Amino acid sequence: MNTLARVKELADERSISLYRLSQISGVNYSTLKATCRKQGQLSVDTIELVCVGLGITLQEFFADDQPDSNVEG
Repeated sequence: MNTLARVKELADERSISLYRLSQISGVNYSTLKATCRKQGQLSVDTIELVCVGLGITLQEFFADDQPDSNVEG
């Protein structure tokens, strides 16, 4: 999973800019921007802060909208 893309997706759903998200989550804006430039991944600690800022759980962050292909039925 591209964690930065997920952060952007969740922020966009809430009409929150990355700058505003950095303010409400306590994540340095420079961290988010540097990750964008490097096309890298966010650390779990950073993702946890983002989740708090967005009012979601880690489980919700990593939830996939696709049905579970391992479910038999």
